[in-house]
Amino acid sequence: MKKIAIGCGIFLVLVIGTVTLLFYILTRPKYRDVSKEKPFSEILNQKIITKRPTLILENDLPRYEDYGYHLEDGSGFGMESSLEVIAKIPTGTELQIDKIEIHTNRVSGTSSVYLFGNAYSKEKQESYGFQYTWGNYHTIYEDNPYWTFELAFWQDEPLTEKYYIDVP
Repeated sequence: MKKIAIGCGIFLVLVIGTVTLLFYILTRPKYRDVSKEKPFSEILNQKIITKRPTLILENDLPRYEDYGYHLEDGSGFGMESSLEVIAKIPTGTELQIDKIEIHTNRVSGTSSVYLFGNAYSKEKQESYGFQYTWGNYHTIYEDNPYWTFELAFWQDEPLTEKYYIDVP
């Protein structure tokens, strides 16, 4: 009887462990480095100049600790949000993008492109590691989903091409 109870206990622990592991594997966020693909390869590790004022905002959920702030240029939610403004980055400021990844959310399945870089505030004499989201992934009613990229803070004109970039 004791052997049966021990056997059932071991079986139960294995089942719970397997289910937990499968749940984790199936719901973890997925990401892929796209730094070498167009249009990203043109800005990676290059000095880019801001063409309009940008803000460095507090970011409660950074993707990486080294990039703990959010850069907002008016194309997203941050200019009129209640997020704390850490620094104002004026037009003409040099920034550098260090890495670029596509992240697919584990719950909704939506994909976003994240640019990770650094901005230096002359006013505050401090450097800020930031993340910036860029692009729209068109999947609805599309046989071959594609990306488009709106006007970003370093551009004079938005990109007009469709980019077929695989998501994770």
